[in-house]
Amino acid sequence: MTASSQLRVRNVNLGYGSTPVIRDLSLDIPEGRITAIIGPNGCGKSTLLRGIARLLKPSAGSITLDGNDVFGFRGKEFARRVGLLPQSPVAPEGITVADLVSRGRFPYQGLFTRATAGDDEAVAWAMEATHTVDLADRVVSDLSGGQRQRVWIAMALAQQTDILLLDEPTTYLDLAHQVELLDLLSELNETRGTTMVMVLHELNLAARVADHLVAMKEGRIAAQGEAATVLTSDHLQQVFGLRAEVCDPLRDGSSVIVPRPRSKAAPSGAQEVTAHDA
Repeated sequence: MTASSQLRVRNVNLGYGSTPVIRDLSLDIPEGRITAIIGPNGCGKSTLLRGIARLLKPSAGSITLDGNDVFGFRGKEFARRVGLLPQSPVAPEGITVADLVSRGRFPYQGLFTRATAGDDEAVAWAMEATHTVDLADRVVSDLSGGQRQRVWIAMALAQQTDILLLDEPTTYLDLAHQVELLDLLSELNETRGTTMVMVLHELNLAARVADHLVAMKEGRIAAQGEAATVLTSDHLQQVFGLRAEVCDPLRDGSSVIVPRPRSKAAPSGAQEVTAHDA
């Protein structure tokens, strides 16, 4: 199991110009758990993740790892602690799958050192876990979108950090592969204690995989906690403008979101019947 690490965000402003996308946001990331950040497009989900990953520097507030400002770490030192799968990463031209995944070991290697047996084992494990072994000799640019996404995830897993940040990791994957990937990440969390923070759009999958949900709206946290606390009909209406019911069809404590059908005009002379009347 990896060592636990505490990530804290305090009174942070983050943005790309003079007007911040995120304003005065504070958040504690639960150690050794899976956190999913949800919210409508443009609410600041990816911006928050980029700030935690040191790709954006706050104009106010602080982001700390074990009490130390994340911007105080040296590059490789931070990369040995925190891994990142960004949105739409770009591979070097002509690089093979095996070579790209092996780049996940860069934080552990010196300028002139060669890959160790430990590096090779980490790469082999990551490719096996993501079912990319058969793609090892393929050029990344020749792969389908779903195949490329699994390769990028393999590279992130090969880094073997105690914190893993993933921005929309299920992009380009069909539903079966989305579930398979999230089950893999859940297993990694359980067996290695890896702290994970991921941006997800599919609310039912977020409810399925996450221990802690953070719902954002207009650069602020609208709700956070367990799925049953965050994914309520009221919150879905307030955050997403979505009229939906939340149910537990398997009676196992899970949350499943069922959007309400668009209401249709009743036939002339008919009387509308509500759930309370039935």
